[in-house]
Amino acid sequence: MQPQGAPAGSVHPWDDGHRRRRPRASVEAAALLLAATGLLAACGTSAPSPGLPGGAVTDVLEGGVTGAPDATDVPGQNGVVAPVAPVAPVRPAPPDFAGRAAVVADAVRRAGVPTAPAVPVLLSGWALDLGFDTDEQKIAWNARKVDLAPGVPTHTTGTVTGPMTSGRATRSVGVIGPREALDRALRADSDAPGSCDGVPAVSCRLVVTRAVRGDAPVRTSTGEVRLPVWRLTIDGLSHPISVIAVADGVLEWHVPGSVQPLPGLPETAPLVHQADRLIAVSGSTVEVGIGGGACDVDLAAHVVELDDMVVVGGTSQPDPQDTACPASYESRSARLQLARPLGSRPVIDVVSGRPRILGVPAY
Repeated sequence: MQPQGAPAGSVHPWDDGHRRRRPRASVEAAALLLAATGLLAACGTSAPSPGLPGGAVTDVLEGGVTGAPDATDVPGQNGVVAPVAPVAPVRPAPPDFAGRAAVVADAVRRAGVPTAPAVPVLLSGWALDLGFDTDEQKIAWNARKVDLAPGVPTHTTGTVTGPMTSGRATRSVGVIGPREALDRALRADSDAPGSCDGVPAVSCRLVVTRAVRGDAPVRTSTGEVRLPVWRLTIDGLSHPISVIAVADGVLEWHVPGSVQPLPGLPETAPLVHQADRLIAVSGSTVEVGIGGGACDVDLAAHVVELDDMVVVGGTSQPDPQDTACPASYESRSARLQLARPLGSRPVIDVVSGRPRILGVPAY
């Protein structure tokens, strides 16, 4: 849960005579669309989440993305033409942007400079194939009312070597048991145990009748990998739910990044735009998404590089004609060149002061 293309929000006219305003209110709603795949799958009763568009397959956490992109997402192959994402030009930071970046950097330092993830970031939840046949099942899952039937193993230790991919050697990772893997998935899907919301206690309960270890493709910030999972058969549910079985420390998991500014950060100037996602990092090259409206004039991306962080975002120019404009939102990609490799420095959004983590959308 991590978009490679640029999303576009739905189009609605402004209420008062269709006069043009910055569509700031639509930022959160449109960015929510970025997070809808995978990260928010537990909220519905849908089928499994698809992989990242154009994602590559690599061995089990072995050195990042090394495979080729999926041919179905490559222009000219299999008759599929990938959409062309809008691109924002990159220009030197104007004074307004540089001043805002300095204020943001001070706020980030006061709050504590965040550290970059040391391991790949999981872009789905810890539970895969999450979907329910009834509202009662969904409520029971969110309330963490999930038990293992007698005879289902609760704890397993040891390591497993991941499936072979393209004939290359894979790495061994620690494996946890069904109960531990299930509890981790349940904690990730809700901040605290919920209530059964009027569902009778006898119905607000899921029972795992079988746990079988297998493997499944999992989306991470370094591409798609195959990882060990426990496939849980649940009484009354039409399909198994898989929970990732790797030990803690192999992957990090982040909820979508907040767009709410750091406490105490002043209001942003009207024509300063957020960086809504971190798309790619390669040495000293950083690709980000710059959020804006379809009618923003001369939207450009900027970067202010500091020793302990990199502040990114964009600016646009006033519309001299003050024309009518729909309240649409789109994220335009921009490739920024740093003076030195990014390394462990966090990439900070100039509007919110929040870090942007590779593959993790903001909402």
